[in-house]
Amino acid sequence: MKNSLFNDIIPPRKKSIRDIQNSHIKPQRPVKKISEEDFEYNLNGNIKKRNSSRFIIWFVIIIALAVFTFVFSFLFSGAKISITPKQNKTFVDARFTAAIEARSDELPYEIMTIEKTGSKKILAVKKEQIEEKASGKIIIFNDFSSANQRLLINTRFETPNGLIYKINKSVVVPGQKKENGEIIPGSIEVTVYADEAGENFNIGLTDFIIPGFKSFPQFDKFYARSKTPMTGGFAGEKLIADPTDVENAKNEIHSELRTQLLNEAFSQKPDGFYLFEDAVFVEFESEQTEGSGDKVEVKEKAILYGVLFNKNEFAKYIAENTFATFDESLVEISDITALTLTVLNKEQSRPWEDKEFEFTIKGNVNIIWVFDEERLKQDLAGKSKAAFQTIRSGYSSIEEAEIILRPFWKRTFPNKINKIKIERILNK
Repeated sequence: MKNSLFNDIIPPRKKSIRDIQNSHIKPQRPVKKISEEDFEYNLNGNIKKRNSSRFIIWFVIIIALAVFTFVFSFLFSGAKISITPKQNKTFVDARFTAAIEARSDELPYEIMTIEKTGSKKILAVKKEQIEEKASGKIIIFNDFSSANQRLLINTRFETPNGLIYKINKSVVVPGQKKENGEIIPGSIEVTVYADEAGENFNIGLTDFIIPGFKSFPQFDKFYARSKTPMTGGFAGEKLIADPTDVENAKNEIHSELRTQLLNEAFSQKPDGFYLFEDAVFVEFESEQTEGSGDKVEVKEKAILYGVLFNKNEFAKYIAENTFATFDESLVEISDITALTLTVLNKEQSRPWEDKEFEFTIKGNVNIIWVFDEERLKQDLAGKSKAAFQTIRSGYSSIEEAEIILRPFWKRTFPNKINKIKIERILNK
């Protein structure tokens, strides 16, 4: 078989239009595959990119945080100042004098009075002819001079109708005093008893003269007026109980009344005053007994006299008489229960009548210098934190201070004083 030379040569394949076009295309980057996770479908079934949703969520979060920060700083903004005032601890064991009209070396005081009555029924044992004298309270006035006047036991007081009543103990009537340019008579309240028994001495309110002053210049300037009617006068037959039973009933009534009065005194004590238990006095008066059937009713009246000390005056007085150098500042006592007050000669002492008494104070005391918290708040309102030391220099009672402003980036005190809180730090 004949083979042609040209049959052994394989001719090159002709290029198509597609080959020519592809030969001029440059290689491209690999295409990123997009999965279905990068898309989410809305309610209409249209595809939307998830990244846009995340952007909106973060935008809302940032706005919410900004609003919260603003509200937080507005609602919880404020200032707290922890202040340690000037303090001085010492031990007191000394004797002092108190007086209603105190001199410079005496402690002033006031008297609170509470009255209460109680009764008990006991078995009567017999009827007996008895005589009882009427009694009641009067107020004695001294419009004679500024000097005190002592009236002796059994001093007589006479009504316009000539009835005589007497005091059963010596009393001191205070002298005149001047108030707002006006002279005020001194006065004292006392109990008087009829000179004789009988119901005719049971009278209403009236005026009294003091017959013992008739030959003296005091006669027109010393007088008395009823505070209560005169009652209890009796002469005749009456149910009588055994004296021992009567005495026991009185003691029981006294014990109950004393407890009730002490509780009332401490609960009714005015704010700003101290009341010490040993400076409380209770006196008892027997009232007319009444009988009915086979029982006798024993009646007793108790009168409590409580000595009140102004807290600031008391603290200042202790400081003046305890510290070698005291600057007359306003001070207070941190814990009054640490001090024990004892009235000297308590059985004979009558501060509501004698107008003075002696006492001792013993115990550890912490005297604290007081500053005006409201004025300090007003001075600080709206001021910068840096101005505090200058403002503080006007308060000598402040020893140390620590300031916390809220929010922490604030550098000024709030404009409203109710946003400024002050905490006192006391030594233990």
